[in-house]
Amino acid sequence: MAVSGRDWSRRYPPLGGAAIAAAIALFVLPSALNIPLTNPTQTLEFAPIPPDEDDTPPPDTGNLQSLSLGESSTAPAADAPGGDGLGVPAPGTPSGVGDRPITKRCVGNPPRQTEDPLAPPCVAHFEGDNGGATFRGVDANEVRVLVYMNGGTNQVTSRGVEAESSNKIVDLDDPPTSDDYVYTRLVRGYSIFFNDRFQAYGRRVHFFIHYGNSAKTPETRRSDAADGIAQTDPFAVISFAGDNADDYLDAAAEIGVVALHGLLSGVSSNGFMADVFAANPGRIWSHIPSIDKRAELFSSYVCQKVVPYPVSFSGNDDLGQPRRLGIIRTNNEDRDGELRYGQLVKQHVEACGGEFLVDATFGAGNTDVGAASANVAALNDRAVTTVIFPNAYDTAHSRAAAQIGYLPEWVVLGDYVSERPLQSRLQDQTAWAHARFVTNYPAVLDPQAQPCVQAFEEADPQEPSFEVRNYGCDCYPSLLQLFTGIQVAGPRLNVDNLDRGFHAIPAIRSDDPSVPACYYDVGDYTCVKDGQAQWWDPSGQTPGSSQPGCVRMMEGGRRYLAGQWPDGDVEAQRGDTASDPCNAQGPDVA
Repeated sequence: MAVSGRDWSRRYPPLGGAAIAAAIALFVLPSALNIPLTNPTQTLEFAPIPPDEDDTPPPDTGNLQSLSLGESSTAPAADAPGGDGLGVPAPGTPSGVGDRPITKRCVGNPPRQTEDPLAPPCVAHFEGDNGGATFRGVDANEVRVLVYMNGGTNQVTSRGVEAESSNKIVDLDDPPTSDDYVYTRLVRGYSIFFNDRFQAYGRRVHFFIHYGNSAKTPETRRSDAADGIAQTDPFAVISFAGDNADDYLDAAAEIGVVALHGLLSGVSSNGFMADVFAANPGRIWSHIPSIDKRAELFSSYVCQKVVPYPVSFSGNDDLGQPRRLGIIRTNNEDRDGELRYGQLVKQHVEACGGEFLVDATFGAGNTDVGAASANVAALNDRAVTTVIFPNAYDTAHSRAAAQIGYLPEWVVLGDYVSERPLQSRLQDQTAWAHARFVTNYPAVLDPQAQPCVQAFEEADPQEPSFEVRNYGCDCYPSLLQLFTGIQVAGPRLNVDNLDRGFHAIPAIRSDDPSVPACYYDVGDYTCVKDGQAQWWDPSGQTPGSSQPGCVRMMEGGRRYLAGQWPDGDVEAQRGDTASDPCNAQGPDVA
């Protein structure tokens, strides 16, 4: 049975004082809470907070209280005014009521740290010994974090075109200036929000931003990691680099810091291969799935929804005919992530019985017009009805197909760029009206209501929402992951406790289109596990945008894990423009 927010106390029922020792043993020893489920069936809820590895804090530190594993005699009863029965006063209760001081404003019932559904359970107060210098970049008062950005860049904002130099480190504890770059303003605002709302056990997270070398080569990425870490001595780095980002994170992990991979809008290679994480267990983490996980989700969709069924959404005169598959993938050796997408999808689909009549490759996206024309001609000559497209950041192929009146089905792997409205508007609209996507993006019906926007506005309501939606919301998931990790690690912050805390998050599926299933399988260090199916409507209107075209969400954006797609063909779950809402996913123009 799906578990709602109000059922959380049934999953983790309150225990009396006599049960504390048993509860501690439950979380020290292996349990169902830290062993991922093979086929999770419950609703996504909250991350439990494990005790410290070496020194389990007493119940009044908040560590076990967050799981309702013990209540003091002053905890309000379920029916008491201002109480929720979980030992934490209801939102809005004044700080310091009775004998239970409250220093963090938690929300919900059961309470969680912030309004974001992915926020961990409430740890309202901590008082005691946090262990001091438990790891590099950590002392009794602060946790230092370095955010890495591409240097020598510019962004179009409400202020005009903003530019930032390269090879520059900004200490966000320094007073803000009128010419702060957009990402400096955004990360500073989020640092205020997360420090105010999340539990860091007596510590404050101190941020620096490093705008790196504009060359973006493997060598400069590694050099930037060494230089930035030497100057700031962080516990963790969050990299929002694009090209050769794995070199930066590899170097950081080798130096000995925790490295988080951040989403960067406009970069089609978002994500790393699973072996990058496996080579640095517990050192490299990502909110978005690995390339391997994303290819697995997409391929399971193709195997379940495309391969067994006849043509159903092409613009050619072949509806109802047996599908004839082709694949278009990059052969660009300099884009190893994108190269891997194509290799994995081809391998998975062939393993489930799919046969590719044409295996078309291209080099640089959008500029390889000759290859696109030749590929489309080959697909047309072999009467391919259905094109599997793992690298649809390229727009030359749809234009080439439309030029010869060839309108096959396009089945697109979402990589956080290919499925965005901005990218789909660059495709030929006649061709792209026959495109279907699998994306990890959650449903966004109201851009202003997103947790990333609401969080920033709480900290800095003066920043225009354009900047927050189009740039800040890319930063938010990795910052949320960082603060979640710090909280679930407990007072003794180190890599082992961070790893233990993340892997204690239950493997639970989501039944909310706006909330991805987030948990970490054994040997896995990435959060999002599920996705949804979408279709492109050239005449739709993306919420918050004045431009035509939107991606419409089948079944309202219902989310599925790999291999668990519903029965029927691709179109079995598709509705019409009235029933399938537009998704305001990713950055968009106003």
